[in-house]
Amino acid sequence: MKSLKILFFVVVCTLISEGILAQENKRLDKLFEEARNDYAANRYSEAIKTGTQILQKDANYAQAHLLLAEIYKEMDSTRLEIKHLSKAVDLDDNPLIDFRLGEAFYKLGMYSEALSFYEKYKENKTIPEKRQFLLACKIASCRFAINSIQNPVDFEPTNLGEQINTPNDEYWPTPTLDGKHLVFTRLMKSSGRPQEDFFMAELDSFNWENALPISAVNTDDNEGAQTLSADAKILFFTACNRNDGMGSCDIYFSRLINGKWSEPQNAGAPLNTTSWEGQPSLSSDNKYLYFSSNRKGGKGKKDIWRIAFNGFTATGLPNWGTPENLEALNTSGDEISPFIHANNHNFYFASDTHVGMGGLDLFTATISENGQVAELKNMGYPINTHKDDLGLTISSIGDIAYFSSARESDNGLDIFSFNLDRGLQPRAVTYIKAKVSNKTTAQPVMADIELVNLNSSLAEPRIEKADINGEIMLALPVGRNYAFNVSEEGFMFYSYAMRLADANSLTDPFILNIKLEPIEVGAEMDLYNIYYETDSFAILAESEPELQKLVAFLQNNNKLRVEIQGHTDSSGKPESNLELSKLRAKSVVDYLAENGVGENRLQSEGYGDTRPVATNETVEGRRLNRRTTIKIIAK
Repeated sequence: MKSLKILFFVVVCTLISEGILAQENKRLDKLFEEARNDYAANRYSEAIKTGTQILQKDANYAQAHLLLAEIYKEMDSTRLEIKHLSKAVDLDDNPLIDFRLGEAFYKLGMYSEALSFYEKYKENKTIPEKRQFLLACKIASCRFAINSIQNPVDFEPTNLGEQINTPNDEYWPTPTLDGKHLVFTRLMKSSGRPQEDFFMAELDSFNWENALPISAVNTDDNEGAQTLSADAKILFFTACNRNDGMGSCDIYFSRLINGKWSEPQNAGAPLNTTSWEGQPSLSSDNKYLYFSSNRKGGKGKKDIWRIAFNGFTATGLPNWGTPENLEALNTSGDEISPFIHANNHNFYFASDTHVGMGGLDLFTATISENGQVAELKNMGYPINTHKDDLGLTISSIGDIAYFSSARESDNGLDIFSFNLDRGLQPRAVTYIKAKVSNKTTAQPVMADIELVNLNSSLAEPRIEKADINGEIMLALPVGRNYAFNVSEEGFMFYSYAMRLADANSLTDPFILNIKLEPIEVGAEMDLYNIYYETDSFAILAESEPELQKLVAFLQNNNKLRVEIQGHTDSSGKPESNLELSKLRAKSVVDYLAENGVGENRLQSEGYGDTRPVATNETVEGRRLNRRTTIKIIAK
């Protein structure tokens, strides 16, 4: 009888305990509903408080751990997210928790841990197809990141100093073609609401001078993410939410005219749309503007596009071609921060979806004239990290890169430079800076400029015009030979040869003070882009652009009679040089006659090495002495 009482007591206690537990579970479930409702209403602090209260009563309440993990994910508190996911993974057999842990560890740059959870999740047989692709990308990124950390690229960033960086944020550095100026964006916080302005600093020897605002372009609104033309006279930039805007953000422009920046204007359609457009990068030949946009017709969220820039219309607005999506660069995610190097071949951008270290990584690729993309690769660690990395620009020489970083957190975002790893360097670029004037009056001449790539018969000549001051500046990628011609009605034309095809390193820039001779009897012009076979008078094919230029000049001035003169350097015997120079001058006369110039207007003469224009003791001097000269003998 006594044992039956004891058994009855145990049963009653068990039932009471289960009833209490059931009531407690109901209370916890009710609290969980409250927490979930607070989360749905974005009341995160209340949801966290309630979720924590649940776990104090029941540390194994899996759904509370998962809810708190989701909240901390949205609050970007990744370590707390991992804490609760790690608890939940032992309490809930949902394989998606493994994927979530992989994502969280990947976000922190803990690649080995992330890879372990990704591969564990991969064992699940019911992964949706869309996530299978994402999972494969993340596994590849983890393996890439682990290998990249084991094999870092050279990276020793240097802060550009207090003349540029301040307690405000500075970012988006843009060096000019000649490397003597740096334009960047500064977030001004001194008064009122924070807003972005442009500043420009000048390089004095090896130090940057104090940066000054570009007041004519800056407004009370934001201006940022800019690009400069090669001659630093066109500025394209991003501006948002303006009265004349077409979308949330548009690309605007300003022009440096007579030393003053024009009032910024919207760059117009079809560059801008009702979508987001920004972060322009102008090719150094002014042919294409690269930019990022989330417009319709793209491949992902924000894509990289380019559009032909055909100069300015009579009303002063940009004349655009048709936008084209650079599909090989773009993914289903974001591609932003495009930068086309001055050689118009090497390209840099940021992506959050290509295989990388996490967040936005910097990538490099090559782009051909017709828009074909090749050699796409991640720039490696520690240039890229698990955080967002973007906004890279590179000097024309190709050895120095500029970027912004908060690595010295007391100052927020600062601008840094670093020497680019040799494997990441673009092909170098030099430049030509010319000033054209009338030899007789010294007045500037707005002459026509023609730059011809002598290494490609298919490449179209670049045609430009000197500005009102007779000045022009053009980028010259090394590895090619160029003919530089200057012409204006009423003047002899000017010819200059730039031999860069065989250069092993960057040559000095070409600084030319060109004095055009008015067309008068006795006037001469030296032509340096007529080439012959070695020790021969046979004209080479690369002479064609120069010879056609001469034909056009003589046809446009059809009353002129000229003497074609041949000159050599002092190499070889004087007698041989004299004979060779005569034969070469005669070859030019024959070419002109065959192309429609009357023989009665032409005569030839050779002078060998007797009329040097430079020393014969240097390679450059001898090159200058080997020339064809045109002299007017009657008009």
